[in-house]
Amino acid sequence: MDWTLGIDRQRDALVRMVAALLVLAGDGSVLPRHVRTGIWRVLRPAEAAFRRLVVVVKVVFKIEAGARVSRAAPPIPRVSGDAVARVPAFALFDARKSFKPRSSVKGRKPVPRIRFFDEVQVFEPVVVISPDDTVSAAHLMRRLRALNAALGDVPKQARRLARWEAKRLSARAETGRYIAPMRPGKPPGHRDRGRHPVDFVLKDCHEMALYALHDPPVTGGKSVST
Repeated sequence: MDWTLGIDRQRDALVRMVAALLVLAGDGSVLPRHVRTGIWRVLRPAEAAFRRLVVVVKVVFKIEAGARVSRAAPPIPRVSGDAVARVPAFALFDARKSFKPRSSVKGRKPVPRIRFFDEVQVFEPVVVISPDDTVSAAHLMRRLRALNAALGDVPKQARRLARWEAKRLSARAETGRYIAPMRPGKPPGHRDRGRHPVDFVLKDCHEMALYALHDPPVTGGKSVST
């Protein structure tokens, strides 16, 4: 497998998608609800794909904590906007799955429905949520800008990952737990029937990461490579 070609190809695809999302988001202060939802549907799998790409870079190029990497990612154009604001660091670890049972009761807690004949019933107005309502997009824009900045220097993110993994491994002796950057099972943002380009990028990056972390399968005494 040509790791350099695969890494650059997936990164370039993510750069194009993030650039399109930034144009769609505009200034990012407030957005229509349907626009924000559409951006989230692409941003979440894009983040998961990039995390796996960072894992591939770290493993393939054997990056350790404190190491220097001469290979630099190709420069990406800066997107106009708030250049003064500090860009948050990209989250290199998947969110952990929650195995707590979900309550089947939504909204208010169930209470006895006791009514009296002389009771005056007051009905609260029903709030209708429209997809055109404007909602805050501050949290979305922070994560979008963090991903955009991280894509500009993949080796730097691989070094960050190496440092974080070293810290978690050193703390494992006391806590007894170690949380890997990739959570078990399907990655965040995975869609079984996804047809958006980001779904295919996530699938490819996830397979690349699994291939890099484990020995290549052996068939008939020969290593299988692509």
